Amino acid sequence: MREISRLTSKGQITIPKAVRDALSLSEGDLLAFAVADGQATMRKIAVKADGGDRDTLNLQLDEWGGSADEDAYRDL
Repeated sequence: MREISRLTSKGQITIPKAVRDALSLSEGDLLAFAVADGQATMRKIAVKADGGDRDTLNLQLDEWGGSADEDAYRDL
């Protein structure tokens, strides 16, 4: 699948519906990004819906070699 989205002046993009559907994304989901060799990869991060779990988020990010900004932790 190939989709195009435009970056706004605030650094935001809309993830095309076909991509959201393919990845079962919904409002509030956490997404991790990795950049290598000029390409970005996006991955959905699973955390508990019952108030969240910082340890689960950190473990998944560690496995993928990433880190999160404080905004990702806001509702955990």
